[in-house]
Amino acid sequence: MKRLDELLAEFDLEATTDRNRERAEELVRTILSLYGDALDRLLTIAHAELRDRSDAFFARLCEDELVESVLCLHGLHPIAVEERVQEAMESVLPYIKSHKGNMAISRIEGDIVYLRLEGSCDGCPASATTLKLAVERAILERVPEIREVRAEDAVPA
Repeated sequence: MKRLDELLAEFDLEATTDRNRERAEELVRTILSLYGDALDRLLTIAHAELRDRSDAFFARLCEDELVESVLCLHGLHPIAVEERVQEAMESVLPYIKSHKGNMAISRIEGDIVYLRLEGSCDGCPASATTLKLAVERAILERVPEIREVRAEDAVPA
């Protein structure tokens, strides 16, 4: 992954002709699509072969950050986004509750999670900081498809 990032960073789009840039982008999309289709077939076969053990197998796959990120990239993560967001929130909920606050998912629109802040968090000036530092970090680490976390009815920073 590190080498891939390095190569992409070195690719000078300014010095590349438009046609070559289009071809390179199409090549990358085609390769990703090929690998995504193959991965989808592999998971389908694994599910069929493992039957009642498949849930444990897929959970084990998702414990590996690299595997999990590739599954997300191809839209193949076996656990729903909403469930993963909830799990991430629960990891920081003890901290929130220690300040007599609470939170709940209001909705998820595209790659943005809207949270309803409750208890002492509702209207608290520090809640925006807590949201950014603790809650958003936990969600972004667990759910790479999410780009931003907002408090319900809050104006984005």
